[in-house]
Amino acid sequence: MARIFGILFFSLLFFGFVSHSWSQGVKYTEHTVGKHSDEVLGVFVNEDDTKVATCSLDETIKIWSIPEEKELLLLKGHLGQVNNLSFSGSDKLLASGSGDHTIRIWDVETGEMLKTLRGHTDQVIGVYFSQDDSSTFVASTSFDKTVKLWNWRLGSEIKTLRGHKLPTNNVAYSYDGKYLASCSDDMTINIWSTDLGADKPVATLLGHKAPVLTVLYNFDSSLLASSDQSGEVIIWKMPEGTRKRIIKAHNEITQDVTFACDNKTLATASLDGYVKLYNVETGENIFVHNFGVPVWSVDMTCDAGVIIVGCADGTVRYLKKNY
Repeated sequence: MARIFGILFFSLLFFGFVSHSWSQGVKYTEHTVGKHSDEVLGVFVNEDDTKVATCSLDETIKIWSIPEEKELLLLKGHLGQVNNLSFSGSDKLLASGSGDHTIRIWDVETGEMLKTLRGHTDQVIGVYFSQDDSSTFVASTSFDKTVKLWNWRLGSEIKTLRGHKLPTNNVAYSYDGKYLASCSDDMTINIWSTDLGADKPVATLLGHKAPVLTVLYNFDSSLLASSDQSGEVIIWKMPEGTRKRIIKAHNEITQDVTFACDNKTLATASLDGYVKLYNVETGENIFVHNFGVPVWSVDMTCDAGVIIVGCADGTVRYLKKNY
């Protein structure tokens, strides 16, 4: 999830819609597995596809079982809406970013809050754990226009990256650990080296014509997907940063994107109420589902067998593939 736009307006606009699906031979069944007491802003599936974490405007985080569809933990501690979250590469830790300007680190098994990281001067919008097994580093973005890199174990800020001219909306590590990508209201994407001595962007990607809300690498770090306020998604070849494909995915704000492990299946989620699947190699739209309510966030299991969404009515919903 990246930005909070017009919550009440979109909730009222889509209230009462009937959900439906369209597919090119791909079929899913929708399940509502539980609920927050307010909008669900972020969703993140762990590496072994057993758990999903969700965060909400209600200031809480919940961890759910994917196969059993059960709520496992309720995490409380933030003093503002929780905008985004990320499992560590080891699956043992969870990072969350909040409107209270903090990043918090949690033990996934016990729910214990392990560390609070302070340094941003505005809402923390994006947060992403390094995906190596050491699980030491966390990146964050904020409306204060900065990207920060943290050693959470020491509780210390390693460096602050400045390059965006307007609020930064989201951040992602490449899975090879070499780069960070950040996006901004200034309509740019900055690529940063994770070398601790580097503090300037190694590239600035231009192409969006609206505020860029989210960025995400695929699992072999060969592609980067970005989405914006107009509903457009751009697929970039990495590390060269050239445009591979532009997809007009939605007609409204496209809040979130996620890749399957085949590195070519992309899910998109929008405040228009739809989740869609695309083949990024061909640009083909292979699946569409209307949830009948604005969708803030989406993630899926490695094989795209389960798609999990966070909705504006507070629900957490699964789409389970019919095999």
